[in-house]
Amino acid sequence: MRTILRILLFNIAIFTGIIVSIELSLNIAKYIKDKVKDSKSVASNTIQTGKTIPTELDQVFHPGVGTSHQLSGFKKNVNTSELSFDNISATEVFQKDNEFSSEFRVLILGGSTTDPLQGTEFSGFRGTWVHHLFDSISLNNSSRYVVDNAGNGGSTSSNELLRLITKFHSNEYDLVISYNGINEIYFFRNPYLRNKENILASNMVLEGMYNFGVIKAIGGKTFTIPFPSNLHLSRTYLHLMKIKSKLLSKASQNNSNSTNKERVKYDLSKEEKEILAYSAGIWEKNIEFMHSASLAMKSKYLAILQPTLGLNNDYCKIINQNCLLSDRSKYIARIRYLYSILRESCSAKNYCFDISDDYALTMDDSLYTDVRHPNSEGNKRVADKIRKRVIQILSM
Repeated sequence: MRTILRILLFNIAIFTGIIVSIELSLNIAKYIKDKVKDSKSVASNTIQTGKTIPTELDQVFHPGVGTSHQLSGFKKNVNTSELSFDNISATEVFQKDNEFSSEFRVLILGGSTTDPLQGTEFSGFRGTWVHHLFDSISLNNSSRYVVDNAGNGGSTSSNELLRLITKFHSNEYDLVISYNGINEIYFFRNPYLRNKENILASNMVLEGMYNFGVIKAIGGKTFTIPFPSNLHLSRTYLHLMKIKSKLLSKASQNNSNSTNKERVKYDLSKEEKEILAYSAGIWEKNIEFMHSASLAMKSKYLAILQPTLGLNNDYCKIINQNCLLSDRSKYIARIRYLYSILRESCSAKNYCFDISDDYALTMDDSLYTDVRHPNSEGNKRVADKIRKRVIQILSM
């Protein structure tokens, strides 16, 4: 019996050692890859508007707003290096001529689709919807637009609320725009965010606290454990899941006898629907809080319910279609149900503008860099959809 136990423990030790070795190797490989990317100059890419640019992204704990970039990131980034910035935002001035007839100060809030740093990674040089929007607006009049972009990757509406209040303590704005919707899915995904005491917490900070036990803070260099306590967050697991998804996708295509056979839809459980409804409820309260805070500070407020791939019911219906979301039936079902509630809430508020039903931005893969982030052309369409509404508000 002891011999069997020893053999079992020995095999477990060997298996654990192999997994740890793979995990460490993957992390070392990623570290080297990131360093190589960072060492490359992006100067030659800046003239290629719309081309994605490798970007240094180092999200850290921020005591006031949960997570933020570091100043070093803004200094190195081709879209922000010449701007004024702090840890929370980058400020850019848009104007056609040296002389201007009026000035408007605008605060922008959002997640990675708005983020002035991450936007470089997904839409390249001056490819965010913020760039496209205010470039086009400023070219057609003599006004000056001072735009404070406080978008930050991974932000929910709760994180936007914290940034809004923080910015109002030291700034005045004519208009506040929050571009959100898709990241409210984090309230579904992250069980720690479902705790009502954590509603205003950062999704990234909570994952760092509970899954890694180590947090990197502003200005500090803290070693992050490469082998998380939750195996589903390890790079080994993520790589295996990617391989599994590709194999399943190929298998489903090979097993299809008809090119017109539709994909099987994922049916949400009652519990899933309840959690998604809870997530939508948080979003509604948060935009109400942001609207109220803006009014109190004599600023106009506009919440924009953003579009995303898969919201259209006709998206990628046929099995043999090669789509970005081909193997994400659960995600599609959840994001559609979440948005069905967000849209209803948005329609009841005159300060909420819903562009989530745009056909191209919910159907066309070519407008996206990946499953969640529009490329420069996608962002141009976003800007086109909201330009008239923004001009109208600023003219009031």
